Amino acid sequence: MEEYHQLIQECRANNRISQEKLYRQFYPGLILLCKRLFADDRDAVETLNDGMLKVFTQLDKFQPNKGSFFNWVYTIVRNTALDKLRLRKFPESEEMNYSLNESSGENPISSLEAKDIYFLLDTLSPATRAVCSLFYLEGFSIKEIVEKIGISAGTVKWHLSETRKRLKPMLEKFYL
Repeated sequence: MEEYHQLIQECRANNRISQEKLYRQFYPGLILLCKRLFADDRDAVETLNDGMLKVFTQLDKFQPNKGSFFNWVYTIVRNTALDKLRLRKFPESEEMNYSLNESSGENPISSLEAKDIYFLLDTLSPATRAVCSLFYLEGFSIKEIVEKIGISAGTVKWHLSETRKRLKPMLEKFYL
């Protein structure tokens, strides 16, 4: 926290140079988060910018005794992305009624490098990509995804099934 204390104070005083410095420091980690949730780079950057605007306007709410500054910023940007996803009306799939085998609990993408994860995510539809990212990369439960983006549990399960169905052949061929 001490490393950001002065920078936070300057940002609170609306110092644009300090705000840009803070933005640039956190950009690499935060843009990766946004790119996992949005296939379109413009959507990812827009979400990051919207989230950072919230950070700058809510700096007085940061409480160092509750966690690190980066985690606080990350949470705000992630919640901004979730809000944006919630506003999108993902189409319900016609295939939702079939029986779904629950995941074995294994995370098939946890051992891959970032470039490989983004390659795989790019093969998924926007809605499936968002659910996959929240479940496998952010660690949200199905119930939490339902609450965060406002779709039914069946829809979340279908997207997870679709993720496994689409990625399994690629994982077996190229990564296993």
